[in-house]
Amino acid sequence: MVLVILAAFTLLPGLIAPRDPIALAMADRLKPPSLTHIFGTDEGGRDVFSRIVYGTRYSLGVAIAIVFASALFGVIYGAVSGMARQGIDNLMMRIVDLFFGFPALVLALAVAASIGRGLDSVALSLAIIWWPGYARLVRGEVLRLRERPHVEAARALGVSEMTILRRHIIPFVVQEVNVRVTTDIGYALVAVTALSFLGLGANSPTPEWGLLIRDSRPYFGSAWWYLVFPGTMIMLTATAFSLIGDALASRRAA
Repeated sequence: MVLVILAAFTLLPGLIAPRDPIALAMADRLKPPSLTHIFGTDEGGRDVFSRIVYGTRYSLGVAIAIVFASALFGVIYGAVSGMARQGIDNLMMRIVDLFFGFPALVLALAVAASIGRGLDSVALSLAIIWWPGYARLVRGEVLRLRERPHVEAARALGVSEMTILRRHIIPFVVQEVNVRVTTDIGYALVAVTALSFLGLGANSPTPEWGLLIRDSRPYFGSAWWYLVFPGTMIMLTATAFSLIGDALASRRAA
């Protein structure tokens, strides 16, 4: 149900949001939740519900883009490493280990700060720290699958390594990757909103969820709704993707 709502927010924000998410209305400044403004208003009189609806495209959209880009590059990198000769495999995995040698959030902060503020820099910085996990996962699966009887039989029949990888290994690897992708979307969402909260993401008045929480801090004592509702959306979204990932993993194990 949460994912259906999020999909509607992403695809049809103009039909769901009752007001413009950016236009100021100072006469309605910091109004509490009511029938007119179900999630209240912010310091500019903007409807918080409308800003959350439009913000889904920014927060969740960027998170999904990060995970899919990381998964695509990680799958290719890990598959090539797993099928390569030992020397090349070792070199490629040392590069992966280099990324794991730095704290993920610190590395993302450094990359985002060096590129400049904005959602584009946040997406790039998080994709840089996210792909090694997929590379290591896929490389392990490829090493396991390449010794399977059906792969050995294809190799004995003279099938090329690229065809073996494409037809007899990748389809099995994708099933494992799908589970991780679903779970990682929630984690990526938290990371995107965290970087925006720290001032490296979206610029005001963009209705991005992390930026909403950042802007709400001075008003928490007098306008609790301004912080609570965006935070609740982040929690519900991350939890929904995590539960779906766990369900897929359980079904896969069964």
